Amino acid sequence: MIKGYLTVFLALSLSIMTGFILLLTGNAVRNAGKVRLECAVDTSMNAVLSEFQVTLLERYDLVYVDVSYLGYQPCVKNMENRLRYYIEENTSVVLESENGPWGSIKVDDVSVVSFETATADMGKSMRSQAVCYIEDTGIEGKEREVSPHMDEIRDLNAENPMNKWRMIMEQLAGMELPKIQNEEGIWEEVPLSNPADWVFGLAGSDIFYIAGINLQSVSPARISLQEYISHRHIENNNSTREDYKVEEDYFLSYLFDKMGYFNNPRENALLSCQLEYVAKGKSSDLENMRAVSEQLFQWRFTDNVSRALSDGNLKSQAASAAEQLLAVSLNGEFKTPVVESILYACAFLESVGDIWTIYTGGAVPIRKTTHHMSVNHVLGGNLYHTEGSSGFSYEQYLAAMILLLDEKEQNLRAMDIMEMDIRFIDGNKYFSMDWCIERFEALVTSKGKYGDDYMLNRKYGYF
Repeated sequence: MIKGYLTVFLALSLSIMTGFILLLTGNAVRNAGKVRLECAVDTSMNAVLSEFQVTLLERYDLVYVDVSYLGYQPCVKNMENRLRYYIEENTSVVLESENGPWGSIKVDDVSVVSFETATADMGKSMRSQAVCYIEDTGIEGKEREVSPHMDEIRDLNAENPMNKWRMIMEQLAGMELPKIQNEEGIWEEVPLSNPADWVFGLAGSDIFYIAGINLQSVSPARISLQEYISHRHIENNNSTREDYKVEEDYFLSYLFDKMGYFNNPRENALLSCQLEYVAKGKSSDLENMRAVSEQLFQWRFTDNVSRALSDGNLKSQAASAAEQLLAVSLNGEFKTPVVESILYACAFLESVGDIWTIYTGGAVPIRKTTHHMSVNHVLGGNLYHTEGSSGFSYEQYLAAMILLLDEKEQNLRAMDIMEMDIRFIDGNKYFSMDWCIERFEALVTSKGKYGDDYMLNRKYGYF
C-alpha cells in the first residue's frame, strides 16, 4: 500500500516538475528571443549610423546619415527600410539557418518615431558639431582677432557719410552762381569749378574698376537661391537638446578652415567666394564680391571722412584751394560747402586706395591714426594707392561682416554652401541638410515562434 502511495506521489511530483521545467524552458526561450532582438536592434541602429555621408565628413568633418541615400528623394522611409534590413539580417536570417539557436523572430514593424537633423533648432546641431571640431583640432586663425573690435565695426556700419556728401553737393548745385560782365557788357554766371566734382562723379561706380582689382579668379556660376536651405521651406528642425555648443569665435574659425574666399578658393566648389556668400547671400560670386566691397568701402570712407574733417592741416589746404575759385571770391557763402566737399573728396580717394591695399594682400586699421590724404590729389585728378602692413586684412574685414549676422543667418548660409558642395558631386542630387540625421528613435515590434510579442524602443545618435 505504501509503495502505491509513493508511486502516485512520484508520478504527481514528476508531472509538476516537468511542467515547471517546461515553463522555465519556455520563459528562457522567450527571454532569449527578447535578448536576441535587443542585440539585433542595437547592432542594426549602429549599422545605420555607420552609413554616414562620407563626402560631408571628408569635406566638412560633420557626421550625419543622409537619408537620400545617394540618389533617392530624402524621406524617413528610406531610413526605416535600411534599419529593417539590418534587423532582419540579425534575426530571421540568422535564426532560421541550419545551425541557428532555438526560436525565431519575425519582424512586424520598424518605424523611426523621431529624429533630429543638422537643421535642428535652425542649424544649432550643425554649428555644435563644427564647434566641437575646432575644439578638438585647436585651429585658430587671425579671424578671431576681430571679435574685440566689433563695437568699432558696428559704429562704422551705422554711419553713411556718402549721404552727407551728397547733401553738400546738392546744396552747392542749388546755390545761385555769382555773375560778372564780360567784355561785351553781358552778365554771365561764373562757374563754380569745384575740384571735388570729378571725385564725386566716381561715387556709385564699380569700386573694383576704380581701384584696379582683378576679378578673373571669380567663378561665373549663378545659383538659384530657392533651391537651398536658407530660402526654401525647412523641414525637420525640431530639437529636444539644450546642450548645443554655439561659440561664435570657434564657428568663425570653422568657416575659414572649411570654406573658400576671394584669392583662396576651394577645389570642386560651385562658388569660389563661399565666405562672401555667407556674408551677403547673393546668387553669384560677382554679386557677393560687390556687396562685400560696397560695405568695406563704406567702412573705410566713414573712417577717412572723420580723419579728414578733424585734420586741421588738410582743412587749411582745402580752404586755400576753395579761395582760389573765382565764384568763391565773389560769393563767400560758397566757401564752407566747397571746403567740406573737397575734404569728402580727399576721404573718397583715400578709401579707394585702402580698397586696393586690402584686396592686394595689405592691411588697413579700422580706425586710422595716419593717412595719405592731400588736397593735391583732388586738384591733380590723381588716384593713388595707400600702403599698410598693420591693421585688418581682407579676411578679417570679411570675418567682421559675418559676425554682424545673427546666428540663424550664419548657420543657414553655411549650410547653403554645404548643400552646394555636396550636390556638386555626382550622385548627390537630392542632398539636403534638413534630411541629414544626427540621432533617431526607433520603435520595433516583432513576434516570436511561440506567439510572443516583442516591442522595443531605442534612441541612438552620434552626439
